[in-house]
Amino acid sequence: MTDIQELKYVDTIPKSQKLKRQFWCLVYTVAFRPTPRGLMHGWRRAILRMFGAKIGQGSKISPTCFVWAPWNLVMGELSVLGDNVDCYTMNKVTIGSKVAVSQRSFLCTGTHDVQSLMRPLVTSPITIADHTWIAAEAMVMPGCSIGPGTIVGARSVVRSDLPGWKICVGDPCRPVKDRELNEQSKSYLNHS
Repeated sequence: MTDIQELKYVDTIPKSQKLKRQFWCLVYTVAFRPTPRGLMHGWRRAILRMFGAKIGQGSKISPTCFVWAPWNLVMGELSVLGDNVDCYTMNKVTIGSKVAVSQRSFLCTGTHDVQSLMRPLVTSPITIADHTWIAAEAMVMPGCSIGPGTIVGARSVVRSDLPGWKICVGDPCRPVKDRELNEQSKSYLNHS
């Protein structure tokens, strides 16, 4: 019979990171979260950058969006993390330019090894390419990459990589059709 102590969950997060996270949570609670929704985007970008996030100009992060570890967040220009987005950055989350992550979506880079009764932490990065839209309440699982221009439908669960310029829906999320751009958008992409 196995001793219960042998199966005890082992916490592998270093104490230094835990302290850094505690300080971040305090700053989030006092100086980030209480800010008005439509204002102070520069202030919120500055706070996240103080904690190591790399955020492009013009990007907007809702005050109700929670970033677990800002030092693991990279965002391009003019991207948005909407209301109540949970950006669980236990590993790197890289978001391109002109990306929208809609309300109550969950970008999850951490999970546990289910083959072990000790459930050790397992993390994998998430990459979301330019011009992508993650619709409301979608979930992106650890290790997934989403190609440029892709739309992930509301409440979809992304469990594996998605190709570019597709409309994808479901659980598991899968491409259902091509994303066709109008002439103005095609012209913009050709000249940028």
